[in-house]
Amino acid sequence: MYIKNINKRQFICFTQNELSSLYKAAKLKQLMQEMSARGVTLKDLAGNHSRMEEIANMVGDRGAADRDEHEIFAGLFVFAQFYGNDSEICFELQDSFSPQRDRIVSLADLINLRKTDTESDFMIKAEDGFRDFQLKRYRGPLQTQAILDFIIGVVRHYGNNLGDTNLLIQLQSPSYTHMDADFHDLHNQIASIGFPFLGQVLVSYNDNNKSQAIIQVHPKLTKTEIPLLLPSQR
Repeated sequence: MYIKNINKRQFICFTQNELSSLYKAAKLKQLMQEMSARGVTLKDLAGNHSRMEEIANMVGDRGAADRDEHEIFAGLFVFAQFYGNDSEICFELQDSFSPQRDRIVSLADLINLRKTDTESDFMIKAEDGFRDFQLKRYRGPLQTQAILDFIIGVVRHYGNNLGDTNLLIQLQSPSYTHMDADFHDLHNQIASIGFPFLGQVLVSYNDNNKSQAIIQVHPKLTKTEIPLLLPSQR
């Protein structure tokens, strides 16, 4: 964990193991409370991996519903995986943050001290440098026009120019929703609009609980997939 100044902005960066430790420490109390509510003891869970995973994932999903925690959760357990095991996750800190005065030793500290009124929800440090991400959750129809309208709305919100920040759309429609989106068509329509910024537009989704996919629809059309692993499997 270290503090990094990038373009006059102050970030705190974690290895995946460091951030995972903060996250899991914060969830331990909630995990024990969930076990108590179900009348389950550690002895009951010994050797019962599926039951333990069920409880652990339920606790994790509850926290991930909160916006601040979801951005941390997604940066760590979903998107950092696309940039290698050695990639780091960074968060912009409040302007008032002082390394001499403020300490971040828990998930709550990170949530309280990170900057929220910024285009950067998280930054990932990969081999080729730092990448800024603005994360938006999409829960609408999985149709080309609906996703396009959503993307256009987000870009307009940022004055039609996100600079070199990457816009990351995470599809979170109900599991029974049929995927009707044509990403080739989506890419062509975005290209015809001509977004005036350097960052990428990326669409991420869970592909039948087998893999996590990211499709770049601006400025190029590419697709990357990695095996889907639950947080409890990492």
